[in-house]
Amino acid sequence: MVPAPFCRAAGPAGCDRAAAVKKPPPVADMGDERITIGKAATMFITGHAEKTADYYSDIYKRGYNTAGYLPLYKAVMQMIARCRNPRVLELGCGIGDLGRMIIEAGYPYRGFDFSSEAIGQCRRACPQGCFRVGNVYNRDDFLPYDYNLVVALEVLEHVDDLRVMAMIPAGARVIASVPDYDDVAHLRLYRDVQKDIIDYFAPCVHVTEVVTATG
Repeated sequence: MVPAPFCRAAGPAGCDRAAAVKKPPPVADMGDERITIGKAATMFITGHAEKTADYYSDIYKRGYNTAGYLPLYKAVMQMIARCRNPRVLELGCGIGDLGRMIIEAGYPYRGFDFSSEAIGQCRRACPQGCFRVGNVYNRDDFLPYDYNLVVALEVLEHVDDLRVMAMIPAGARVIASVPDYDDVAHLRLYRDVQKDIIDYFAPCVHVTEVVTATG
């Protein structure tokens, strides 16, 4: 089992409300805390098709602003700081804004994305970083296993999430965020903390902390 904090984002506004599972340490800059394990309907499958790398490259070429995710990034940085000697692999690193924050904080980091446009922007913005083109379905892109923490923000909803989680080596910690709002590129919505996150991912990870957000 891989212990995994999860952040469920509700829109790009980031995390402004927190819910805790198994009494995690308090997370600053997150607003009022509440428990949100409920009995809502099971996961909603959107029926949208999985998008190609070219689809995302076109978005990045037009200009992609991640400012709305800054509260989420700050929360993730605090989670990373609580890990012992974190060495980070980021899946779907996009244009590298979080990666740059991790690198500037002094943590060993490498990230990959299947959009060559995104990786090009990463390398221009943060030339000291280790960014490369890779695919979450390719086990070789998870090698070498020199990391102990995997970060996947707003990634799992776009792909076969359980298949990707199975790629992560045993013993690694995971910080992931998943949405509860619809988008043409989302394959599923994670609306219920207990059923759609804790229970759903139980075969792959042991979820130790859940932080919810309302945009």
